Amino acid sequence: MNPRSLRLIYTLIGLVLGIGAPIGAFVIRFLFMSQVHAAPLGDLSANRFFYIYQLVGSCVVFTVAGFTAGIRAEQLREAESFYHALSEHDALTGLYNARAFRSRYGRLLERAARTGAPISLLLIDIDHLKHINDRYGHPTGNKVLMHVANALREAKRSEDSAARWGGDEFAILLEGADATSARRVAENVVARVKAKPVAFTRGLSVTVTVGACTAWHANPDADLFAAADRALYEGKREGRDRVAAVELDSENSAS
Repeated sequence: MNPRSLRLIYTLIGLVLGIGAPIGAFVIRFLFMSQVHAAPLGDLSANRFFYIYQLVGSCVVFTVAGFTAGIRAEQLREAESFYHALSEHDALTGLYNARAFRSRYGRLLERAARTGAPISLLLIDIDHLKHINDRYGHPTGNKVLMHVANALREAKRSEDSAARWGGDEFAILLEGADATSARRVAENVVARVKAKPVAFTRGLSVTVTVGACTAWHANPDADLFAAADRALYEGKREGRDRVAAVELDSENSAS
């Protein structure tokens, strides 16, 4: 429900209460006066302006109260959404954090096991980030992290999930992506990271190494992280700034 609808509902509730309160009071007065043989209709005629003012005042008060309650409910809802998003995203990069990414990985792996569709995982490591931190300082290191995070957003497909997996490590989960598609995204990541210098760092350029793993007919116990990590290690051993890929067969063994 959008915020405008929420405010409208609370305002209408206030308006209904505003109309109903004086009418209810008059009905009770009417019934009471009828039992004591008074003349409630005559009383209404003599005091019609009083009842009109009471009705209008009640409507205004309850409508304003309802509108205010609607705004408060909207604020609470926005706060809930904000803290929910905060609990799932990395504060620096805005990508998924490791806990949220692991949860999504588990759900998609179960779905892939059920449907037989491929699933791919990329682990991305920033080359020599420790050296950058030591030489330029951690504020520059943070700019490098944000630079890589933005490159991931640009390189991945719209349906893919990207996360900051660790200190200098990122991850992308690609549902329904075979090895060719996974490598295409991985190479796009590598190219975008080094295509331009990191903003506000006087021309500092960085590179990344990517370990890619693709599984077909994966069972729920398949460990794509371990396989992708082995591929990542192989890519570093071969010189970094590259993509190293591995595929898991139906038995979830690397090939």
